[in-house]
Amino acid sequence: MIYMLDATYPGSKVADVGAVFIERLKTDPPPEYVKIHEGYAFAGGDGIRVLLFYEIDDAKVKDGIDHIARGIINTMKSIEGYKVQALPVYPLAEAFQIIDMQLPEA
Repeated sequence: MIYMLDATYPGSKVADVGAVFIERLKTDPPPEYVKIHEGYAFAGGDGIRVLLFYEIDDAKVKDGIDHIARGIINTMKSIEGYKVQALPVYPLAEAFQIIDMQLPEA
């Protein structure tokens, strides 16, 4: 399963968010069944927006989401103005399979 975090926070908090994220990776790194795929950060609107993609082993989805949720809660309680949405997402090819369609080969 791919799980996406969509987080926003004030630009004035960028160093704080970075420090919390790095500390979490050191003290509570993702277990072997949770992999951080990629993250993207950009500025605009309300400050900074980060999209972070996790891949969770299908057999350990609940445990993986629990691990990610702990990180969200710890960040939200320590960073004023931090907002996040956590969403399960499908790769496009899998989404098409759900509706019995297949993307053509590229």
